[in-house]
Amino acid sequence: MSRRVTTQTEIKDKGLAIQALKQAGLSYREVGDTQINITSGRLAHATIDLRSGEISGDSDHGHSRESLGLLRQYYAEAKYKAECAKQGITIDSRTVNKNGDIVLMCTAMMG
Repeated sequence: MSRRVTTQTEIKDKGLAIQALKQAGLSYREVGDTQINITSGRLAHATIDLRSGEISGDSDHGHSRESLGLLRQYYAEAKYKAECAKQGITIDSRTVNKNGDIVLMCTAMMG
């Protein structure tokens, strides 16, 4: 039985959301400046409302809170990288540990 699934996230920055979708290998369609429709993968037919951060989808298409995990992780990484760039921090390497955590090694310029 199909049911609508809505999850509250912090995904509100359009540029960072697009980076995360690309990294997750998901195709999408932009709807103005406030909405992104995901068109592939387990989140196909889901909608990101960039004003509220809510992501809504249908359980028949595989949308679940769990299926959002990778997208949320990539969004957090994009957000962290953007903040590093603002502060002049260089990211030296990126690895994924055995638990699936993204580990970024960074160098900060002391001034």
